[in-house]
Amino acid sequence: MSIPLTKTEFEARIKLRLLFRDGILKKLNPNSDIIMFHCPWDLLVVDHEKPIILYEHLAGRAQTFMFEEAVKHMDPIKAEVVKKDRAQIMEIFKKLYKEADLILTNSRFIQRQMKKWFSVKTSVCNPAIDLDVFKPVPNPTRDYFLSAQRVHWQKRIEIQIAAFQGLKERLLIVGGPNDTVPNPDLVYLAKGHRNIKVVAGVSKHKLVKLMANAKATIQTGYQEDFGLVPIQSLACGTPAIVVDEGAFRETIHSPDLGIVIKPPYIQSLRKAVLEFEPFKYMPEVLREEAKKYGFDRFRKEMNKYSELAVRLHALRR
Repeated sequence: MSIPLTKTEFEARIKLRLLFRDGILKKLNPNSDIIMFHCPWDLLVVDHEKPIILYEHLAGRAQTFMFEEAVKHMDPIKAEVVKKDRAQIMEIFKKLYKEADLILTNSRFIQRQMKKWFSVKTSVCNPAIDLDVFKPVPNPTRDYFLSAQRVHWQKRIEIQIAAFQGLKERLLIVGGPNDTVPNPDLVYLAKGHRNIKVVAGVSKHKLVKLMANAKATIQTGYQEDFGLVPIQSLACGTPAIVVDEGAFRETIHSPDLGIVIKPPYIQSLRKAVLEFEPFKYMPEVLREEAKKYGFDRFRKEMNKYSELAVRLHALRR
């Protein structure tokens, strides 16, 4: 059984966490009418004289809905620390959430997690993509499947590699912006399979071209809070193949948009790839769905929620 941290140990850890955030917060524009953050820790050092919106997309996942899976992928020392302070962190989050005038979540999935773990009422505001950047290209080649994401255990890219082994279909795995070289672990897993290629992160311009020319994009992330790649893919006129978890259930909600695979994922993904019919999907339908996630919609919703936050803040004073 883990031994809880002493009050002194815990307070020291909190101070360390806040030092970095405090430095960032001091650079904020003092003339801002509303303050919006993504992390509840920010509420410890922010100016509470102004309306505060917390745009939550994690819901304390290392302590909540990802806890059991997350600790499996941590080194033993870090895992023990997370286990030790889990209850204390969650209690602090519950108190901090009360300091925000309004809490938004990026998906209904995270909204449910906030209610389940913290009994917090929230509103949903999906993130936006740049529809002027992510768009179809003329005469797409449609001759490979694309996997694009930062390299992290949560993305479960090994599922994709296992599913494509021995197939004629090609899989291109592209890392995230910070993945400056091909991930050696993924390269090793793909070794000997000429239809699977692992590369480093690419520019946004290159990524758009890759998405627009692919048969489909593939996402196997564990309990994704939202997942922008499927929406970017739709904007490029390309369907998405996703796992039946997290917010993927919200974004790829119709068979007209792609395929939602169920466990066991390796076998299901393999079957989906072998039976995939690229001409079944209409790029204009995919593009129209993606328009729901454009900047115009996001601005309108944020303006509405900003006005609400101002009213709620006035009532609390």
